[in-house]
Amino acid sequence: MTRSNVIPMVLFAAIVVSLGINTPQAANEIIARLFNKSISNSELQPSQADVDRFQSILTDKSEKEVRSILAQRALGNKITESVLSDFAHKNDIEPDDSEVQSAYSVIKQWTVELDDNSEFKGDELERYRLAMAHGMAKSWKVSKALYDAYGGDVVFQQDNPLTPVGAYQQLFEQYREKGEFVIYDPAFKAAFWSSVKMKYAKTYDPENIDFSLPWWEKSMTASEK
Repeated sequence: MTRSNVIPMVLFAAIVVSLGINTPQAANEIIARLFNKSISNSELQPSQADVDRFQSILTDKSEKEVRSILAQRALGNKITESVLSDFAHKNDIEPDDSEVQSAYSVIKQWTVELDDNSEFKGDELERYRLAMAHGMAKSWKVSKALYDAYGGDVVFQQDNPLTPVGAYQQLFEQYREKGEFVIYDPAFKAAFWSSVKMKYAKTYDPENIDFSLPWWEKSMTASEK
């Protein structure tokens, strides 16, 4: 498990527990609707392996509490991924070849040790790197478009050093108002919006927010100085 998974997980857990949230008991209960598709409680339930793994991190939580946290986090991930994908589609946001190649170059440096790993065949490793590069370049481009459209707070996260959390909040509220998603269960609803509206202790100063270049290009330039 990466640090980027652990930190948001612990923060989300704190929100969930502070609200006294429990997962509904009925497995077939409809929790939410997302782009006219119903989401049932059973779809959000974690595997036992995931429960065991996270319980080893959240040692003060019972198995039931961990299951609740993971189910609510799963709904948050579904909504986030679907809304951002829809935003990108409607705004024709796709990385161009130069942006993907730029991301690929740095990913190849990060994963150079895999070149000598016999578990990975050459073609498989290249497909893996290219998929990561496309995803990273698109994520940066979506973040840039969101910040240009909505502004707001930007924070550092391990998987996205320029995460426009303020823009996310405005985007989610717009999609909710348009009826693109609705959360029926009050516990899941409270957990989702508390996470979205969370106040971060550290945010970038506006003058330090720069989307003129992909963040990895700026990082590489800074490291070479």
